[in-house]
Amino acid sequence: MRVFRIGGSAATLNVLLAGALAAQTMGPPAFMQIFREREKFGHGAAHRQTEAAWPRAFARAKIPNNYMALSTMYGSPQVWFVEGHSSIAELAAANKAIEAVPGLSAELDRYSAADAANVDNADAILARFVPEASNPTPLNLGEQHVWEITIFRVRPGKEASFFEGANLYKSVVQQAKAEAPWASYEVMAGMPGPVYLVFSPHKTLAEIDPNTGTMAAIMKAMTPETMKQLGAVSENFISVETLVLTPSPEMSYPMEEWVKQDPKFWAKKAMPAAAPAPKPAAPKP
Repeated sequence: MRVFRIGGSAATLNVLLAGALAAQTMGPPAFMQIFREREKFGHGAAHRQTEAAWPRAFARAKIPNNYMALSTMYGSPQVWFVEGHSSIAELAAANKAIEAVPGLSAELDRYSAADAANVDNADAILARFVPEASNPTPLNLGEQHVWEITIFRVRPGKEASFFEGANLYKSVVQQAKAEAPWASYEVMAGMPGPVYLVFSPHKTLAEIDPNTGTMAAIMKAMTPETMKQLGAVSENFISVETLVLTPSPEMSYPMEEWVKQDPKFWAKKAMPAAAPAPKPAAPKP
């Protein structure tokens, strides 16, 4: 279970993929810090309520450690809290900034304790960006309401296969002239490796439709020879798992620009906890 969530400067916290904050075009962060929490079944609403306290605490302390919370639409119930950093030194400095606020660490400890009722397990993951296995393009992160995260678990010593597969797939995307950005990250710590995480953003769920979405053009450009090559590459993977997630504004600490662009989405607040049922009146003697 996490003790606190570490952030960076507002200029570098353009979490995840490629893109833009408002009209500013920025590249993927060099390092990604991810806190992954596996929710207990039926505890989604309660989890949102407890997690909503974190961004409120950071806002009161005026700490610019903005982050995005991604909740699964398809996959086991879990939430990924993701934030970007330009360097490990920046990550360490952000840690010290949080610790420097009087009482903040103790407050976050209380939230973590309360969160234990809603979470089965949690991981803290550190990953680095691998541009040679990515296809970043400028985009507005605040507009991306669907995210695919594909987890590649590679056989030790076969890491080159992941890069070979990424380059093969990129060549098909280029041939199809499809807009299919993604950012690949190599896990440095927090998961049994070698593991690569691939983040693919979408504005809507319809974009992942293999019959009508972006994937339709990509599949059309896929030749039997390329399919055969990708099949050979995949033999060096222990497993490949894809999750489909959507941002949870209630659990996120979004950039101010995102809220201004789409207040109906990013300004959502967690529903308050239901009031306890009144106790029955004592029977009359």
